[in-house]
Amino acid sequence: MAHIRARMLAVATAAALVLTGLGAQSEATAGGGGGGHGPGGHGGHGGHGQVDRPTKVVIIVVDSLSKEIVDRYDMRNIEALMKDGVDTPRAYLGHTGSVTVVTHNVITSGQLPKHMGWTDEGYRDVDGILGDPEPLNPDQLYITSNATTDLFKLQQAAGYPKLADYLAAADPTAKTFTISPKGYAAYAFGGAGSDSLITFGSGPECTTGGSWRKPVGINVPSYILGEPCSRFWVHSGYPTYAYDTAKLPAILYPLDSDRYVTGKDPAHPGGDVWAADAAVEVMRNEASWNGIFVTLPGVDKAAHMWGGVTDPGPTGTDGDPMTHMAAATAEADRQVGKIMAELEAQGEIDDTLVVLTADHGSVAGTHFYGKSVATRDYGYNNWYYGDPENDTAYTQPQDALAPLVATGNVGLSYSDSMLRVWLKDQSPAEVDDAAAAMATMEAVTAVWRRDGDHFDRVSPVRWDRMRSGGERSWFVRKAQELVDTEAADYGPDLIATLPDDTTYSVAGDHGGIQRAAQQIPIVFAGGGVSSHDLRSEVRSVDIMPTILRAMGISATYPMDGIAYDLPMRRRHGH
Repeated sequence: MAHIRARMLAVATAAALVLTGLGAQSEATAGGGGGGHGPGGHGGHGGHGQVDRPTKVVIIVVDSLSKEIVDRYDMRNIEALMKDGVDTPRAYLGHTGSVTVVTHNVITSGQLPKHMGWTDEGYRDVDGILGDPEPLNPDQLYITSNATTDLFKLQQAAGYPKLADYLAAADPTAKTFTISPKGYAAYAFGGAGSDSLITFGSGPECTTGGSWRKPVGINVPSYILGEPCSRFWVHSGYPTYAYDTAKLPAILYPLDSDRYVTGKDPAHPGGDVWAADAAVEVMRNEASWNGIFVTLPGVDKAAHMWGGVTDPGPTGTDGDPMTHMAAATAEADRQVGKIMAELEAQGEIDDTLVVLTADHGSVAGTHFYGKSVATRDYGYNNWYYGDPENDTAYTQPQDALAPLVATGNVGLSYSDSMLRVWLKDQSPAEVDDAAAAMATMEAVTAVWRRDGDHFDRVSPVRWDRMRSGGERSWFVRKAQELVDTEAADYGPDLIATLPDDTTYSVAGDHGGIQRAAQQIPIVFAGGGVSSHDLRSEVRSVDIMPTILRAMGISATYPMDGIAYDLPMRRRHGH
């Protein structure tokens, strides 16, 4: 990690990264990411008097949190942040694939997927970055959510600095910490420049018996790692029936013990409590930190298992509220409140810019085209088809995928609320054949073929499959923009979009262009910001340049995102 960080700091130094000390900001004046493939930079900070700029940043990602979920489950701490901070009522994710392993990197890079090194759950290693292919897998196809340090290689090959690198250059004495129960999310979120990456791995059995997960990662602090079976070790190895996730639809992607839920042992809570407690411990134990990036995964797990906002809640004698959406959203909301309360208690809130967002929303699979098989983790057979380099071969596709499979040309496909395929033979005729097959598949609204830096729509739009005027209007305004963000040679050859409330995978999912997947909260709080909202269509890719601008840090590398001027409270001046 040290040599990667040294390279990034050298880039920053050579580009003369400086603290600009700009004055009070006017609302919603947009500047670009610094040239290159991003919009041109412009705009400044006007006003009367000066503001004290934040010197620290906390980013809280509530995995799978759509605006619909915030409203439906009355998440009061998050709603308070929206009211008291800078909300973005027109915000949306702004890219596909709208999945965890993509968006965590978008947030802290300011790069769209087409420029950041990978675009989706699937990845074609066209430049041989990850090594020579196995003899049986000449297509060099990988699943990115199986990766950890390989994501560093892809980031490094693309050449951009991450937020942790900018923070280190601004204050080399301070540290950044990245915390996520999901390993691939932590490595994508923090990058090689993060001083500490804290996630979960398997641990040895403790004296109390049973299997455990323990904190692992890079430079895990001793106060987090602790002794075997100490606070940040959580239970693992419970049978599926220990909760109520052994029944359909949850069993397609059931609980992994206490990794994503609080669990039943108050001495070893997992999930969102584990992540927030780790963030609090960092604040209490580190003499100098300037970045904490934390993922709360509980809402995502419940949404995948039970269908998001269509979750019926616990049923039957084995029903367990802990695994369902109402409990998951309440827990996530409490942990957001806990982090904010700790910043207040330590007197850090005015010096810390807090960003609350999500890595994608949640599409309810009311119209479901996967296989409902009551076998643990069968959902992976709905998500994947093909033989990737870094996973087992997936050879049990759902019936709805049959026309594509029949071409015999699928290297890897990924199916959730949008369908993506990486073909073995990419010759024009073979791509045309695969596109024609996809157009015949259940619920497909359009098929898109990659052509350089964009996708061409190669099928008629099936407007009849869209169920409302709002859905049709969203498609007209956003479909082309969103699929184009995946247009890279390492990205999919073909994409098929699906209607609202439609999945090919599990009961609730992500991935596509649907409003439920795209309309997420993006909120800026603390750090001296006012309560005036931004009226622009702020996207995830805009978070990074907006943070840099608020902190007075000049970008040294072109970004795709727009740097928005956050409305600030004047704390001194005239």
